[in-house]
Amino acid sequence: MTDDTSDKARSGRTPGTADEFDRRDALRAVAAVVRGDGIEVDADSTPARWSVAVNHVVQIPGTDRKLKLRFKVALGPLPDIEADLWGLLTTDEGFGRPQAKALGKRVKGACLSSPAIAKAKDRVDGWFASMEQRASGFGESWRPKGFADELGRVVGFGGRIPRLQTLLDAMEEAFSTAAARAGLKVRRERLENASGMGVYLDSFATARAMIRKLRLYVGPTNSGKTHAAMDRLAEAESGCYLAPLRLLALEGQEALETRGRPCSLVTGEERDVRPGAAFTSSTIEMVNTSKVWGACVIDEIQMIGDPDRGWAWTQAVAGVAAPEILMTGSADAIPYVKRLADAMGEELEVVEFTRKSPLRVQEERVKLTEVKPGDALIAFSRKDVMALRHDLLGRNHNVAVIYGALSPEVRRAEARRFREGTADVLVATDAIGMGLNLPVARVVLSTTRKYDGREERELTASEIRQIGGRAGRFGMHEEGRVAVLDGENINPVRRALTSPPVPPEDPRSWISPNLSHVEAIARELDTDSLAKVLRTAGQELLRANQTFRMTDLEQRIQAAAAVDRARLPLAVRDMLARCPIDTRDQNNLRLLGGWATNQGKGIPNAAPDAAERFRHSVGTDVELEKAERAVKELTAYAWLAYRFPDAYPEMDLCQERRAHLNAFIERTLAERSLARACPVCGTRLKANHRFRVCDNCYTSRVEERRGGRRGGPERGNGEKPPGHQHHFHHPVGKDAGRDAGRDAGRGAPRTGRGGPRRRGATP
Repeated sequence: MTDDTSDKARSGRTPGTADEFDRRDALRAVAAVVRGDGIEVDADSTPARWSVAVNHVVQIPGTDRKLKLRFKVALGPLPDIEADLWGLLTTDEGFGRPQAKALGKRVKGACLSSPAIAKAKDRVDGWFASMEQRASGFGESWRPKGFADELGRVVGFGGRIPRLQTLLDAMEEAFSTAAARAGLKVRRERLENASGMGVYLDSFATARAMIRKLRLYVGPTNSGKTHAAMDRLAEAESGCYLAPLRLLALEGQEALETRGRPCSLVTGEERDVRPGAAFTSSTIEMVNTSKVWGACVIDEIQMIGDPDRGWAWTQAVAGVAAPEILMTGSADAIPYVKRLADAMGEELEVVEFTRKSPLRVQEERVKLTEVKPGDALIAFSRKDVMALRHDLLGRNHNVAVIYGALSPEVRRAEARRFREGTADVLVATDAIGMGLNLPVARVVLSTTRKYDGREERELTASEIRQIGGRAGRFGMHEEGRVAVLDGENINPVRRALTSPPVPPEDPRSWISPNLSHVEAIARELDTDSLAKVLRTAGQELLRANQTFRMTDLEQRIQAAAAVDRARLPLAVRDMLARCPIDTRDQNNLRLLGGWATNQGKGIPNAAPDAAERFRHSVGTDVELEKAERAVKELTAYAWLAYRFPDAYPEMDLCQERRAHLNAFIERTLAERSLARACPVCGTRLKANHRFRVCDNCYTSRVEERRGGRRGGPERGNGEKPPGHQHHFHHPVGKDAGRDAGRDAGRGAPRTGRGGPRRRGATP
């Protein structure tokens, strides 16, 4: 800061006062003095955080080559400097070049003598020692000189100076690549042997000690295979029913109890234990492989081929300790189960069922005006479901909706509305493919493509059969029909319903590392990082296994990274990483990370309180979506509360809020028309409003893009939208109150409708 600049800055304020803007300018002036020593400051944080660029020379093991590394070390705040800076700012003389130079010398001394620099160098030396030790396992396959050349290119960073962790990550990635070329097969075999994943079946000692009979009941939907399996299960002295969804698990409990067998219910976030019950119905991830059962039914066995959840079906088939294992599902599962049965050396009997009512392809495409009562329209996103609902309501239909974001309770309520005739048409995603018995006369696909979380692709034949098979429920309709909306192609539907299943290219079953595998891999890698363990397992294990392959661990890895910062044992973090959250939502990851941090500190976590904002009867489209997200957060809390009741003690309150939100969602969905709201400020929009956001928010956005202000959009009454904050440091001095008001007004966002208008917008 020059003397002239200082004079100008002082001329606009009362001597002896300072604000946050003055502080930032002064910090940047000090940083300019010490920049030649590699010292930088984050002036926007309070207090300011300092970092320093460090040079460190290392010798690459196995070579005579030395490498000069440069990296940034975060030093954190310098409280004494911060205090003296404020003191200088509030003197009558003010803050100028002499003060910046004097303070810069002190900053330099404090930074360059920081113990953090020695610790950082030790981390680098430790990495090279670890690298040398790991490389020794490759014997003569390791080429240290070639790796030295590659490492020299990697650590250049195009002239930039990276942070220490970025440098270590880059070197580790380079080493992993070089190790792969040097013979990573040795490492993989060692990891598989150490983890036990190479001999996965041996981890189910009780099941392996039994003589088991595997029976596979295959057939299309509405063929009676599950009914026959439940009859067989009820004949046993004890047993378990395993389902992919809570809805199916609940139906399984009811089915066994109607057969005179008391049955408990166990899901991820719910326990309904009946005293003395010898039968249990549960979601498949909750399977108990340590208990001996009289029989077991594993429903929707074709899910064993799913790369995300197939591991749970593999675990159940391989691990349930029962003399009779009954599997029900489509014929798509046969190749997977046969390969698995051969590996276990167990007998497999395949029993085929035929559909009780015919299922036909309707060649004529269906227009929206031709949709009639009893139809189920299928879309593959929440947005498309709600758009179809809106269009059908405009054509005087009563519409029920079912999609993945809805809780099981709401799905069941919507299914009941359709079943009882309150709603004459159903609009749903492929969530109706499992777990709901509905009086659907005709299934109409709005599209034959879907986004599966990775890419947009054509529906598989198995998916079309599973969804289309919901049409023509036996005893309700003489036949079922499957059609497509006007403009869509009927050929994929025709092929799927008239052709036999195509064997999969790779019939190996999916498996996932359990806690014993995770702990063994961690010991082998000498790491406490759950994310690193899972990433290693996903990238390196089971590449050449003839029976199994590794499931997609990416979502679990993201959750692991969120909880790894918590001071918790590896086993606890592994359980937390399995919590059912949407890892694509950064807010959910932050929530899980916060819960884990509190748990590590011994601080009880309160149940999410978003439900308190939905005390009115029905909501808008924006409120509906927020309520659905709030239910998911409460479901995750309940899941954790069952496993860690001390860390998540508000289970009763959680369930109460969840029930309240579900009722709010049910009432909103049952409304004839769904009110619209601006997603930015929440203001209700008129039904004929042409745009997604309100006029105020649109005007504010345009002004912001033109550089008119720095803040976000305001509500009509001047209130900031949720989550929006301005941070000001309290002014110092005798006129602090007046200066605070002046500074808070700097750059204040303008409100009103005076800005530019969208083409065609109405004021």
